[in-house]
Amino acid sequence: MKGTVFAVALNHQSQIAHWHEAFGQAPYKTPPKTPVWFIKPRNTLINSGDNILHPAGETVKSGATLALIIGKDARKVSQAEAKNYIAGFALANEVSLPEDSFYRPAIKAKCCDSFCPIGEMTTATLTSPVEIITLINGKEADRWSTKDLVRDAYELVAALSEFATLKAGDVILIGTPHQRATIQPGDQVVIQAEGFPSLSNQVVAAGGQ
Repeated sequence: MKGTVFAVALNHQSQIAHWHEAFGQAPYKTPPKTPVWFIKPRNTLINSGDNILHPAGETVKSGATLALIIGKDARKVSQAEAKNYIAGFALANEVSLPEDSFYRPAIKAKCCDSFCPIGEMTTATLTSPVEIITLINGKEADRWSTKDLVRDAYELVAALSEFATLKAGDVILIGTPHQRATIQPGDQVVIQAEGFPSLSNQVVAAGGQ
């Protein structure tokens, strides 16, 4: 991927439910009204077949999701126009350490080396909900549907392009559920969805690959 990778937090109903009480506390005292997003830097990006590096002593979560790839520059795009700015979609894994807050960028949790595997792009249109399945060592460990997103892919393009110019080649990770599978060194993590090339990565201990 040549562009910037934007990841969207709090875009699954289960996350909103989990953090609901915290949103009522100081300093904000209300849930976010616009998408909460952060950048996965280039050191996190790997391809299918590459190794996910597991930092020693840490709990690591696999966050299976879809990556939306921008096809042409988008600025203040309407939801109705958004599909015209999308080149395609790919399976992705927003790997993370557990989060304890969304009020500040979780740099350590989100930006470790290899924490953003992205698979091969397909020109899927998402006309119906997509079931995203995580297999760990051949056994199903997680499954969720895009029907449970707060904002769909086209709403996200419209919302993010309101604040920033999205460039051709940029990527948006559309969100993950609150509950995600824990991964360990030695695990083979495969993410699947109908109509998408699978995303497969081996987990290895950082420093020992």
